[in-house]
Amino acid sequence: MFPDDYGNADTDLLTNGTPQSQDLFPDSAGTDNGSLLVEKSPVHYQYKGQYIMTAVKSGLMIIDQKRADIRIRYERFMEQMQQHQSSTQRLLFPEVIQFAPSENVAMQRLMPELANMGFDITDIGGGSYAVGGVPADVEGTDPITLLRNMVTDASEQVTVSGEALHSSVALSMARNTAVDYGQVLSNEEMEHIVNQLFACSNVNYTPDGRAILCILPQNDIEQLLG
Repeated sequence: MFPDDYGNADTDLLTNGTPQSQDLFPDSAGTDNGSLLVEKSPVHYQYKGQYIMTAVKSGLMIIDQKRADIRIRYERFMEQMQQHQSSTQRLLFPEVIQFAPSENVAMQRLMPELANMGFDITDIGGGSYAVGGVPADVEGTDPITLLRNMVTDASEQVTVSGEALHSSVALSMARNTAVDYGQVLSNEEMEHIVNQLFACSNVNYTPDGRAILCILPQNDIEQLLG
């Protein structure tokens, strides 16, 4: 399961986002964001395994690494689902997962979405499923844990359907595969996250409305130091 910092997704936030007055950057990919990428330092610092810190012209930009990666992966998964471009990585040995009757209802509802994302799953009856392949983007993730977490999320959102279900599944997938807190990142990995984030349609918030970044202005830094 994910940390308490990430509770159940609010479907209104998934579709409507957060108030634009709070945005640090325009809510569209590439709009005025390229200038900030040019201004930023090529060297980053990882603070307490949670934040990516980098100097920009206006001050110090602080990015939550997990939330940034969730936004990046969410948009990638949504695009793959909409364009039916997901690819499957075959497992060397298929794994079997079994759900309780209440969970199996959610699993049945998710089956078309999971197939669209690149999962190769066969219903073998009795609430059991054989997992023969996973999306190529999640290679290295434990498929059983991933599926259990996604089914748990779906079980808590029984009324979600249609486009909202696509968003919910993509968000659940992103949460469960994103870089975690405490994971040490190289400068190249941090640079990749920053560049990928600023290619997203919304750099300010996760799909469920949590702030991804902030900037400590240069003037505030100077005042703190007297």
